[in-house]
Amino acid sequence: MAEDKELKEIKKDLEMVVGEVKNLKEQLKEAKKIGVEFQERYEEMLKKEEQFLGEMNSEIEREITVVVIGNIKKTINKELASLKLMRRSIRAQVRNQIKKEIDKEMKKQIPGIIDLVKTEIKNKSVEIVGQLKRQTGKKLEKEVIEQVKDATSVLREQKEESERRAIIDGLTGAYNRRFFETKMEEELNLAKRFRNKLSLIMLDIDHFKKINDTYGHGIGDVVLQETIEVVRGQISSTDSLCRYGGEEFTVIMPETDMEAAMTTAEKIRKSIEEHAFYGEDKLINVTISLGVAEYPTHAILKQALVERADAALYDAKHSGRNNVKLAKKDEQKDV
Repeated sequence: MAEDKELKEIKKDLEMVVGEVKNLKEQLKEAKKIGVEFQERYEEMLKKEEQFLGEMNSEIEREITVVVIGNIKKTINKELASLKLMRRSIRAQVRNQIKKEIDKEMKKQIPGIIDLVKTEIKNKSVEIVGQLKRQTGKKLEKEVIEQVKDATSVLREQKEESERRAIIDGLTGAYNRRFFETKMEEELNLAKRFRNKLSLIMLDIDHFKKINDTYGHGIGDVVLQETIEVVRGQISSTDSLCRYGGEEFTVIMPETDMEAAMTTAEKIRKSIEEHAFYGEDKLINVTISLGVAEYPTHAILKQALVERADAALYDAKHSGRNNVKLAKKDEQKDV
């Protein structure tokens, strides 16, 4: 009996030991689980830390880049400003030289006017000298000198007016075709020399023949004159507005790329569309079509550039009129 009791106690102790071992295993299992979770959280924190440091490095690099680029831009802008002033000075000198050459050419084209002026001055001088020989007195001499000055001034004004008429369209006040040909050549030479852009706008009044047939040529002339005034109000002082022929006009735009020229052309189109034209007390609906070409994108020769702009105008006419078209790039462009 004593042995059975002792065995029971031993068995009970064993069961307690087994229970404790079992409990220890559970605790160990739970500890391992906690350890794994801790390891995962630790690794996650390391990744976040690396990501944060990476973002901080990127931000620092961006800030440094912005500062460096800002300093570079300031330096470049300063140099560009100096270069621009230098280019303007050179360009002004070139323009003055070309103007002298144009004036010389104009004198060649209107020699009759110059000869007439010389003849008039000579005749007036002979007449005055004759008066001086026939009469005496300082007062008379002074009067004669004043007459010479007046006559010379009148003749000079006549000469200047003759030269102006040689390049101005009499009806519209725009430059004429002769001036256009000379000016285009001049501006193209400048654009090539300084590697600048040059744009050309060609515009035409839609259904102008119908206006003449309906209201008469007198009203048609008024429409042409008002059209020129509206266009002149939309272009800059450096642009040249020329009458190319009939109801067709051109705008030479030095140092202007195609985007700026298209913007100006659209402003011109809209201004004409909104302008109130009248004929015989009736409101006339006047619209225009425009074509734009740019040197050197569309052509590098004068005639080719004119043809590109004219082709764009033709495209605008055949696309419903009252719109602006840009010249198409040609792979076989003149070289």
